[in-house]
Parts: sequence; structure tokens; C-alpha cells
Amino acid sequence: MFADLYDFDKTIFNGESGTAFLTYCMMHHPTMLKYLPEQLYWTAKHYVLHSITMEQLKEHLYSCVREIDTERLIEDFWDENAHKINNFFINRDRNVPCIVCSASPYWQIAPICKKLGADIIIGTGISPADGKITGMNCSGAQKLEFIKEYAPDYKIRDAYTDNIKSDAPLLSLATRNKFKVTNGILEKI
Repeated sequence: MFADLYDFDKTIFNGESGTAFLTYCMMHHPTMLKYLPEQLYWTAKHYVLHSITMEQLKEHLYSCVREIDTERLIEDFWDENAHKINNFFINRDRNVPCIVCSASPYWQIAPICKKLGADIIIGTGISPADGKITGMNCSGAQKLEFIKEYAPDYKIRDAYTDNIKSDAPLLSLATRNKFKVTNGILEKI
């Protein structure tokens, strides 16, 4: 059976959902601003100094979720941010199953993906209780392993991503079309 495969951030969602969600949390729970200096420090360690892994960065960034009711807040977040879902995804061919595979936390993207009719949702296992990663980060070549595990019966028809370099493994699965998404605009590659 064929399915279409989508990355989430900057592909389905016009932006980085993690940054948007953590910003939303701080805006609605100002006490969480105390984490901002630490988050900026760890972000610099990853992106500027290259001294920590993306997994370590994610755990530091999401450690603040221990202070909030993530389940309730993520629903509120999507109520306010659903308008940032790109139209090509909303208007996709609903006769073809849809797989969303993202490095974002599963619990962060699952509510909106379910609401939009995604058949299979794959994301990084990050505990909504304390921000700890509970498995492998769902990015790069690891996405292939997750797709084999969670969608073994599907062949990929079309694949969509914003980053053709980091999602080259994801794109390699497409048997028909590959699309690069920039600000909601599709470009066939």
C-alpha cells in the first residue's frame, strides 16, 4: 500500500513548532522565563560551540515542561497556532494514507496531526513530564528506522520536506515525487 510521507517543522507547520511551543509556554506562564538564560546557554553550546548533541540540547530545552500541564497547554497552543499549517497539507489527497515523521516530540505534534487526519504520526520520544528523551531522536537516517518500525506495510509515494540535506534519507523513500517546501510553497525536486 502506498502512503505520502511528510516532515513536520517548516513543512506541514510553517515554522519550528518546538520554538513556537516553548515561546508560547513562557508567554502564558511567565515563571518559565527563568529557564530562558539556561536555554540560550545550551543553544549556543550546540549551534555555536558544537560541544553538545542535538539530543542533549532538546533535553535542556524541554526540561522546563516539568512546570506545566503539557497536555492542556499543547491543546491551547494548537488552538492558537493551527492557522500556521500549510494549505498544501490541509488540501492533500485524502485517498492516500499520510505518514508524518518529525524530530519534534510526538506529544507536541500528535494533537494537530490527528485533527488533520494523519494516519501514522512518528516523533521523538520526549517525556512531557520532564523533557527527557525516551529513545532515539527522530532525525536524519534514524527516521528510516522509525518508518520501518511504525509503517512497515507502506511504500512511500511522495515525500515532503523543507531540508533536502538532513531529510535525504526520508526523500530516498519516495517512489514518485519529492518536494521541497519553502514557506508553504512546494517545489518538485
